[in-house]
Amino acid sequence: MKNLIIKNIFFVVVLVFAFQQCANKKTDLNPEASRSIIKGAPDWYLNTPKKEGFKLVPSSATSADMQIAVNKAGLDAANTLASMVKSEMNALNKRVREETGQEDDSELLDQFSQVQEQVVATTLQDWSIAKKEVLREKNSKGKNIFRAYVLIEWDEGAAQKRFLDRIKNEKEIYDAIRATELYEEMEDKVEKYRERYGS
Repeated sequence: MKNLIIKNIFFVVVLVFAFQQCANKKTDLNPEASRSIIKGAPDWYLNTPKKEGFKLVPSSATSADMQIAVNKAGLDAANTLASMVKSEMNALNKRVREETGQEDDSELLDQFSQVQEQVVATTLQDWSIAKKEVLREKNSKGKNIFRAYVLIEWDEGAAQKRFLDRIKNEKEIYDAIRATELYEEMEDKVEKYRERYGS
């Protein structure tokens, strides 16, 4: 019995030691950016450019694998984009209430909101990487790490066009908002989108 207890203790000590060794060998995938890396960050990452009809979102991520670093940065930017669009959707719903005077017509507002969410959900996937830059750096243990900078773009004009087309098919919503400033703004954005692509 005593031997069994000693063997178990020895086994536990060996396991703890093995885990510690693995933890020590684990690569730090999120090293703090050095001065040279910060200096090397592209200007479009530090100062997000503007492009009419598009939303542009920069992001950065690190990984021991270059492609994974790029993928992580792209997904992080896409999540930021989704948050921005959701916030704008809430503001748009508020404007519809104010401009149509339909504050009590929850059915109409729910219908408008659902159409908006459906259109945005399908078009939000249409983002693409407009710019990309990858730098190699070393973590605290001297291992190579890739830091990817990406700038994604989302064609807001295309989303506005799809949204407006859907609204025109929903007579109740169309009748409620067609005389508002919001509708005029949407028409204007869609017209600019058509001019951009000659359609």
